[in-house]
Amino acid sequence: MNISNQVILITGASSGIGRATALALSKHRNKLALAARREHLLAQAAEEIRGNGSECIFFAGDARDALFAERVVAEAVKAYGKIDIAQLGVGIGPPSNTLTADVDKIMACMDANYRTFINFWAPLIRQMKTQSGECMISNVNSLASFFGIPMQGDYVAAKGAVRLFMETARMEMRHFGIKHIRLQTIHPGFVDTLACKDDGIPENNLISEEQCAEYILKGYLRNKKENMFPAATALPARLARRVLPMGLVAKVQLGECPKEW
Repeated sequence: MNISNQVILITGASSGIGRATALALSKHRNKLALAARREHLLAQAAEEIRGNGSECIFFAGDARDALFAERVVAEAVKAYGKIDIAQLGVGIGPPSNTLTADVDKIMACMDANYRTFINFWAPLIRQMKTQSGECMISNVNSLASFFGIPMQGDYVAAKGAVRLFMETARMEMRHFGIKHIRLQTIHPGFVDTLACKDDGIPENNLISEEQCAEYILKGYLRNKKENMFPAATALPARLARRVLPMGLVAKVQLGECPKEW
């Protein structure tokens, strides 16, 4: 994918990975549409983006609301005529014990990570099917989506659901001959964002938000189906997923788990 002179929609854009990616893309003369809940932070990001030479509109609202997602996609297309890249990155991952968490807590995590993705997916795929040029939907997922992780059961389940949904959609596109829409799952390791602090997971090989954005842009340029980074974290995750016995993987993970529930 080209990352210059494109129309790009980013959700979860008021802070963290979404904001850092938006700022990085704004250096390539793009037209950006940002969505998140915190309007004042979106306004600040938009001002920086315009200062970098790109255009920007933004929408404040809750991605768990399907009508909000529909409006964002429609208004972005109305303003710019199309959407070339959509980066869907809304999500939360607070510590959660599967043995003590109630239904509301678990489903709130599923809504924040899975429902928010689906709410944007439906209008985006509908729109992109009408376009003729190459376009992409990406999801900011996690290397954690491949495993069960103590104190993160609801989060990894939600991220795993999105990953499997994307894998299935990719198969269906190939089967039905849809060649101009690309799907990319972004799997960062540990990123130094405010949302990830005190999430109950040891943060080895931590990278900054700006470094994460650089990896994301490289992944777009290379049209990767799965963009896994950094190598120091992604390689052990690949090995654990494909080679190591799950009992050993569980033992290592449980070494960092609290002793009491």
